[in-house]
Amino acid sequence: MPITMLSSGQEAVIDACRVKDATRKFLEGLGIIPGALISVVSEMNGNLIISIKGSRIAISKGIAQQVMVQD
Repeated sequence: MPITMLSSGQEAVIDACRVKDATRKFLEGLGIIPGALISVVSEMNGNLIISIKGSRIAISKGIAQQVMVQD
């Protein structure tokens, strides 16, 4: 399921990132890789603030819908 389906505070493990190669490399640089534990801090208009490896990152709704997780 996409990360947009998680509620605030819920944790999940990243399963896959279904984005273009350039975007994938950018996300990998931020630590958004398969197997990483991720949680949603807050959501506003579909855009998310996520917590991963001790950092908070804002991602757009479009990218968030392509980051697949398993809880």
